[in-house]
Amino acid sequence: MKAVIVTSCPSGIANTIIAAGLLEKAAGAKQWQATVECQTSVKATQAATQSDIDSAELVVVVGPAKDLARFNGKKVYQASLEACYQNPAKLLEEAEANAEVYQHVEEAIETPQAGGQKRIVGITACPTGVAHTFMAAEAVEEEAKAQGMWVKIETRGSVGAKNQLTEEEIAQADLVFIGADIEVDMSRFDGKRVYRTSTGLALKKTKQELAKAFDEAEVYKHGGAKADTSGKKERTGAYKHLMTGVSHMLPLVVAGGLCIALSFVFGIEAFKEEGTLAAALMQIGGGSAFA
Repeated sequence: MKAVIVTSCPSGIANTIIAAGLLEKAAGAKQWQATVECQTSVKATQAATQSDIDSAELVVVVGPAKDLARFNGKKVYQASLEACYQNPAKLLEEAEANAEVYQHVEEAIETPQAGGQKRIVGITACPTGVAHTFMAAEAVEEEAKAQGMWVKIETRGSVGAKNQLTEEEIAQADLVFIGADIEVDMSRFDGKRVYRTSTGLALKKTKQELAKAFDEAEVYKHGGAKADTSGKKERTGAYKHLMTGVSHMLPLVVAGGLCIALSFVFGIEAFKEEGTLAAALMQIGGGSAFA
C-alpha cells in the first residue's frame, strides 16, 4: 500500500510531531510505503510531492491540515489527533477500509456582519520566542473557538513570524488581542480596538483575558513611533541564537518524553515486548527523539 500521511495541530508544535511519529511507525509495521508530511511551525514543512500524491492509493489526514485541494479525486480518510493517540494502527486500518474519494469545496470567504460572529486577530511574543509564544497563541485560539468566535493569532517566535495576519483580516477584526512581553509593531492596527496583556496571563487566564479584552479594549492611535515601548526589548546576539536552537529542539524533546511516559502506561517494562504499542512508543521517544 502506497500512502500519503499528513499531520497537523493548532500550534504546529508537539502534537503534530508526535502524531507523525506514531503513524510512521504504524505504517512501517504494516509494510506500507508511506510519505509522511508533518505540518509544523518550527521548521519548513517537507510537503508531499505531486508524484507522491499521484502514486498514493490512500491519503490519511490527521488534525486540521491545510492545502487539501491537492488531494482532490484521491481516496482520503480524515481523523482526529485523539484517534491517532489511542491506536494509530487501528486508525490506519479504518482509513484503508473507510476512505472515500475526496471532492474539494472552496470555503466561502467570511465577511463580518452586524451582530454576527465576533472576529479576533492578535499577536503573541515573548523575549526568547520559544514556548510561551506558541502556547499562548494556542490557548487563545482554542478558547475563542470554544466561544464561537473567528480567530487568528500571529506568533512572533525565534523562528520568525508565523501565521501572519493579512490587511484584510485586520480590517475585518472586531478586536486585536496582543499577548506580548516584548515590543511589537503596532502601526498596522491603527484605528482598531486593541487589548494588550502578557503571554503568561494569555496562557493561564485565557477566558478571563478574552472577557477583559472586549470590555477594556481601546481604539489604538498610532503616533508614528517605531513600536510600542511598554514591553521588554527582544534579546539579541548569542543568547537569541542559543534560544533559536532550543526552540527547534524543544518540540522533539517534549514529544520524546511524552512517548516514553506513555509507554510506561502499559507496564514499566512493557516496551521490551516487540511489536506492541509500548515498544513503538519507546522506540519513537527514546530511540528517535533522543537519538
